Amino acid sequence: MALAGGALLATPGAQARAPQSPASTAAAPLQCPAPTLPSPADYQAEAQRQHPDQGVLWELRKGEHTAYLLGTIHLGKLPWIYPGPRTAQALRAAPAIALELNPLDPQTLQTLMQAMARDSDAQQLVMRNNPQLRARMDAMAQTLCVERSSWQGMATIAKILALAVADVSRDGYSMAFGIDLNLAAMAQAVGRPILALETAQEQLDAMGLGGKDSLANLATPDDITKVLDDIRSGKSREITSDLVRHWQSGDLAALETLMRTCNCMDDLGMKTAMLDDRNRRMAERISPLVAQHPKLFIAVGLLHMVGDNNLLQLLQKEGFTVRQLTGKGADSAQ
Repeated sequence: MALAGGALLATPGAQARAPQSPASTAAAPLQCPAPTLPSPADYQAEAQRQHPDQGVLWELRKGEHTAYLLGTIHLGKLPWIYPGPRTAQALRAAPAIALELNPLDPQTLQTLMQAMARDSDAQQLVMRNNPQLRARMDAMAQTLCVERSSWQGMATIAKILALAVADVSRDGYSMAFGIDLNLAAMAQAVGRPILALETAQEQLDAMGLGGKDSLANLATPDDITKVLDDIRSGKSREITSDLVRHWQSGDLAALETLMRTCNCMDDLGMKTAMLDDRNRRMAERISPLVAQHPKLFIAVGLLHMVGDNNLLQLLQKEGFTVRQLTGKGADSAQ
């Protein structure tokens, strides 16, 4: 469920190659074909098509200042990177784009990659004491065709995320088509500033990759077992499919129901750190950014917009008037 709640799933090796068959993990190494990437002609053809607004777009007003907030998802398919008419209109007017992180900033990328290569002392102890979990994760990485050259150098939580992404990639989803990443690429192409609502270290700490030994940042044996069981049973793919469907239709009510019933944000004990704490931090930082950049375009994972203490509620406490422009329940007076 971090697929719409945090930007860190662009982990080294997370882009798996689709296995040719669901062979047993005890078998010989699978023949994993190289990933197929769209050609320039594919991009050109897709750019000529009409695309609907996906996700949910809000207008934010505070005094004389207006901004736009888009709920995103951090993986996708090629057609999704092209904005619909209402989203494109807001993008054209924006002097800058604000994202959770700037995925194109070299220092940010270096910080993330360094952190994803090491476990905290407490996490290392957990893994040493549970060699069966290490063996199970290694076997699943082979089955799911996770890139082996980077696998052994990943921190435990980075490995878990890589397995989750590799699993859902079998349904055609790719981190390369994450909405945030492609918004950043668009902004860079036209020379618009890309503003970060968080630092890399803040997001690493929320994901348990910040090098801290607090229990809140620890993947316990039970946590890891639950995640691996959910991947093996197909539950993770089913939840991702539901999440994607609700994102595409902009159905916040259905997304909130999914959040309440799936128990997925309890995985690794990260709900408070991944959503609540980060929502407060981002809400506090959005207000001065909007004052500095009127008509700012902001893009944040859609999971930040539902549940208790969601980002929309906190922005209203910061003095913003919030109006939904796309998705189910959108204001028709536009």
